[in-house]
Amino acid sequence: MRIVVADSTRSQAWDAFVAGQAGAGPYHAWAWLEAVRRAYGFQVFPLLALRDGAVAGLLPLVRLRLPGLRGWLVSLPYCDWAGPLASEEDVRRGLLDQALDLAARLGATGLEIREQAADAGASAKVLMRLALPDGAERLMASFPAKLRSQIRKPIRDGLTARTGGLELLESFYKVFSRNMRDLGSPTHSLSWFRAVLAGYGGQARVTVVFMPDGAPVAGAVTLAQGRNIAVPWASSLRRHNRHSPNMLLYWTLFSQAAEEGRQMFDMGRSTRGEGTYRFKEQWGARETGLSWQRFDAATRARRPALAAGGPGRPRKVLAACWRRLPVGLANDMGTLLRRYISL
Repeated sequence: MRIVVADSTRSQAWDAFVAGQAGAGPYHAWAWLEAVRRAYGFQVFPLLALRDGAVAGLLPLVRLRLPGLRGWLVSLPYCDWAGPLASEEDVRRGLLDQALDLAARLGATGLEIREQAADAGASAKVLMRLALPDGAERLMASFPAKLRSQIRKPIRDGLTARTGGLELLESFYKVFSRNMRDLGSPTHSLSWFRAVLAGYGGQARVTVVFMPDGAPVAGAVTLAQGRNIAVPWASSLRRHNRHSPNMLLYWTLFSQAAEEGRQMFDMGRSTRGEGTYRFKEQWGARETGLSWQRFDAATRARRPALAAGGPGRPRKVLAACWRRLPVGLANDMGTLLRRYISL
């Protein structure tokens, strides 16, 4: 077996292998690495395992670092899970060994691998996934009466949803960036989302919910991979909560996915018992474990990388200060900072 750092000439072989793996997700696609490189300028290292000239496995890596610091390799930043993709254990081990060797050669502090886990265990952080039936009609019928009524409320109030691509991106970003400011978090740059949409093509979609006067009040970006689909970014404006725009947003996402024959909808990471967890649970989403592990480049010692608790006091103070910033200033500052935040 030979492991190489792939260049763009191998991107089609990379994506073909991803498409044939049941354990693959949207973030394994070559497009994610390309978006990181284009939008944020970080080095990317697509490790490709070759056996008799054929692809046997892969591991997408990004070197994330602040200027002047050593940084670390991560698979992958800005998403919940990726990690090595291989059908044989010896290929997986070879990819991890090669990644640690690469981290040492680069002078990086270590390697972070983010994967799904078979068992959620006692971890506070879990991935919430919704199994989809065949078609929107069956999906609606599977919901309890109260949930069906909540879905219909924004429609009665005159809200509408549209799904498309780049033409809806600025409407989505207007909602997303304001919501991130309100949450006290730096926002991704608009160039990041443009790079994602450009890379994923028809596998990436933007859905936006509009008020009757045309104002955007909720939005999401979804990424598809085979029978699976994920929503890495979704937001709504709290001042319009009485119209339940989030209910129309997620119903639109789920119903379209079901009509397209998707079987599993990845709703993203949540903390057990918190509001986003309960919101996802009401739709029928179930827990899947997450395993984030950090390996030291020198000793290869391993430790958990996913924090068990909530944010500490310094993070809460910074978030409170961030919420006070004007949206425009928060966007300008946030896009400079967000690239260095791996979550």
